[in-house]
Amino acid sequence: MDGKHAMPSARFFFDAGSGGILWGATPEDSEEWGYPIDLSLLPISQSLRAELEHLVAWYDTSLNRDYPPDPGPWGEEERARFDEAVRRALERLRAELGPSWEIRDEFEGPHEDPDLDRRLADSSGRMRTDPDE
Repeated sequence: MDGKHAMPSARFFFDAGSGGILWGATPEDSEEWGYPIDLSLLPISQSLRAELEHLVAWYDTSLNRDYPPDPGPWGEEERARFDEAVRRALERLRAELGPSWEIRDEFEGPHEDPDLDRRLADSSGRMRTDPDE
């Protein structure tokens, strides 16, 4: 071997606050591409790179800042929009990297509070914008 292994392999998942979305699946991948993988090193379009960075920032808003293991502030609708955006981005990532990369889908979406919308609605059925109202 010439110092590089045959096929780079990455794990695709989010880790709130880490700034990462792709993680080397082997020590060699992490050494070559960073941990998390430095998106600027990947042979992907700038628009995809920006989309992945946006998803990382968006995911970070799902975290319950008071107690991270508990459900975050997202309702079902935002969770569904996020999940769909992630699926499209993963498909695009695999297409742009091509068959020379293995991308392992380990994405597990954020844990939303299924009762959030109900709890935030006032008695008239309108959504409150300030949960302290």
